[in-house]
Amino acid sequence: MKKYLLLCVEIEETVARIYRQLSSSSKVPGELKLILANLANDEDDHAMQLRFAMRFPAGTALVDKRIDRAPAEELLIRAKKLYNQTCQSNFDTRRAIEMGIELEQDFCQTHIGNSMDFTDNKLKKMFAALAQDDKSHKQKLIDAKNRFL
Repeated sequence: MKKYLLLCVEIEETVARIYRQLSSSSKVPGELKLILANLANDEDDHAMQLRFAMRFPAGTALVDKRIDRAPAEELLIRAKKLYNQTCQSNFDTRRAIEMGIELEQDFCQTHIGNSMDFTDNKLKKMFAALAQDDKSHKQKLIDAKNRFL
């Protein structure tokens, strides 16, 4: 479980870096910068929550099955690719926001799925809350795309 949670932490931290990178760009309108900075802070908070979840004793928090890390590994690859793109001086803000929307949707599905795998109610609730935040982030990005780009 710890390896899986560390993978999730890395995803959340990478997404926070994406939002911070976008918010620091001169191509991005001022109001959108604030939205992206707030999303980055949320993602950092998610990473902290996941680190806290690692304090549970190994083997006590999961149902009798192993979590498939492949979907999360794929999300991390995609997030890192997007981060690298946003670091390029000629990045396309619209495409970066669209990819962020896709990632948030996939994070939401991953968090919803994981909330079913935990036997501990606190972990179930935490992953359900993360999924709800992902829905909110997706909607904020959609609204920002429609409003600013």
